[in-house]
Amino acid sequence: MRPRIPVRHGEVSWGWEGGLLEAARKTGASFPEGLSELREEARRGLSLPQGEPVVASGHQPLPVHPGILLRQLFLAALPQDVARVWISVDSDAPGAISFPVPLRRRGYTHHELVLLRNPNRLVLAARPAPGQKALARAWELMEARLSTLKNQGILRRAEEAWKRLPPPEGPWPGWWEEAKGRLAGLAGVRVIQVSELAASQAFKDFVSLLLCKKEGFLSAYGKAVRLCGLPSLSPGELPFWRLEGGKRGPARAPGEAQLPRALTLTFFLRAVVCDFFLHGAGGAGYEPGVDLLFREVFGMEPPPWGWLSGTFLLPEPSGERRLPGRAYPFFLHDLLEVREALSGPLSAL
Repeated sequence: MRPRIPVRHGEVSWGWEGGLLEAARKTGASFPEGLSELREEARRGLSLPQGEPVVASGHQPLPVHPGILLRQLFLAALPQDVARVWISVDSDAPGAISFPVPLRRRGYTHHELVLLRNPNRLVLAARPAPGQKALARAWELMEARLSTLKNQGILRRAEEAWKRLPPPEGPWPGWWEEAKGRLAGLAGVRVIQVSELAASQAFKDFVSLLLCKKEGFLSAYGKAVRLCGLPSLSPGELPFWRLEGGKRGPARAPGEAQLPRALTLTFFLRAVVCDFFLHGAGGAGYEPGVDLLFREVFGMEPPPWGWLSGTFLLPEPSGERRLPGRAYPFFLHDLLEVREALSGPLSAL
């Protein structure tokens, strides 16, 4: 099935070839010798199990809607003999950390509530957790808007979530991933930040492996981004970021390849970290390009991947009539509805 975002409330769509777990268990046997050794070393360095399949997914550490959280809940529901990994993309640099909050005036609309502004576009790894004052102000704004709704269950869920937030300490990504784990019940899923991956010896070795065949790799990368509809590199650039003062810039020399770009991140994850990568419907558009990189750079058939997406709408004024728009954050929703929607994709393991 072609990746798509469902339209109706509670609808979930997914796609992967054959059984997901069977495909994941067979992945390791398909890698050439040098890459296979790098995978083993990477898993030791990251304290991932050697004898178990690793299934991974990921997203930026942001207040996501349930259609994105669905993938992390899916990982949490996998059997215990599978290593479940969530990649927190703290290498992204959005202009703000915000989420929409619904409100009712004459009709329904929403307000974009900003938790942290990021005008200098620092990577999320360089941003601290919001202070208590910022969290208290955010709650005041959220309460005022949610109080206008007829279904006060939404306000009650938000209030309970805000009370359960951990103390705002340390960098934003770690704090938010801990908060999300508390609020959504994500036990058993290992969270790894992209900044942690990029600092690993495995990532440095992967970069060296690619740049040893620089001309062929860059040629293949150019084809891959055109296939995916992503911007091409400017002359002299490498498909990585350098990091300076918390800001990203194009890498131009091997020593500057400090963070992966979108395609090189997924290429690294599928080549080194995991046996099966699970995208959302949007990110699935990258994978034809990454598949091309496997064939042209490593001369091998690409390892398996899949996608999973869902749509969940807030019940306002009741469960029979729901607000349009799927972007409202997961902590406003009844997550039992989201968990129940996993029965379909879990039956396709």
